[in-house]
Amino acid sequence: MNISWINRLLCLLFVLLFTSVQTTTNTTITRSYCTEIGKFQMLFDEDEVSGSYSLTPKRSLGAIWGKLEGTRMTGRWLDADGQGDIIISFNEDFSWFTTRYRNDKEPDHWYTDQWHGALRPNGKTTFEKDGKTYRCE
Repeated sequence: MNISWINRLLCLLFVLLFTSVQTTTNTTITRSYCTEIGKFQMLFDEDEVSGSYSLTPKRSLGAIWGKLEGTRMTGRWLDADGQGDIIISFNEDFSWFTTRYRNDKEPDHWYTDQWHGALRPNGKTTFEKDGKTYRCE
């Protein structure tokens, strides 16, 4: 077998492999939001969303997970206060959100306009927006 022919074959395989790797795109996006209760890290992977948040006043953590359809995520939450359903509505560029949620202990009561989030606008640990204080740490 000719060494030149083997080198050409290896080069061709390398080009094909490199080209296929280049065309694969990563659809996972991580965003860090500031909320009234503390920092909220969210991971967007196509239509799946998961995240963790700080309940700063209680010094505990919480989690969310769900499905994204357009700018609306429907899913579940879990933290020191319990667990339940959650709907997170984002603005068009995902720089701000508001929530509706309910606790499994009170399935008929939806909490609305009580939890909001925004991307950090500067390097400060807190900021004011629409009369609310947002915590980023």
